[in-house]
Amino acid sequence: MAVAGAPYVHRRLAIGAEVQTEAGAHFRVWAPRRQKVEVVFPAIAQQAELPSVLLDRESDGYFSGFSSEASDGTRYAFRLDDSERLYPDPASRRQPDGPHAPSQIVDPTRFQWTDREWRGVELKGQVIYELHVGTFTREG
Repeated sequence: MAVAGAPYVHRRLAIGAEVQTEAGAHFRVWAPRRQKVEVVFPAIAQQAELPSVLLDRESDGYFSGFSSEASDGTRYAFRLDDSERLYPDPASRRQPDGPHAPSQIVDPTRFQWTDREWRGVELKGQVIYELHVGTFTREG
């Protein structure tokens, strides 16, 4: 889907961070109860702080925006309604420092596949186990 607002933004997925073909990255997150969402690029590890981007509010609870400076490997987080707390992307492809730390942009086109000959596992010998979670809780 093409998105207005940046040079030319093309998204394959509805949410998350996506590296763009020309340069930069586009961000989209669903936050229907928020008035303001900003993507922040903190100074961590070998990354200098980049300018934050205020995301545009869409009509259906989504916020989206473009950063020309973000790219594959850039760490980022969301600031909601001017809070000091930063949140990871719920649609992140990578959380290198754990689930509560900044997310990392991943460009899936850069991955070099090495398993073209793998055909999966045979059905014979596999075990399927059905677990009813309620059975293993006090509430039943």
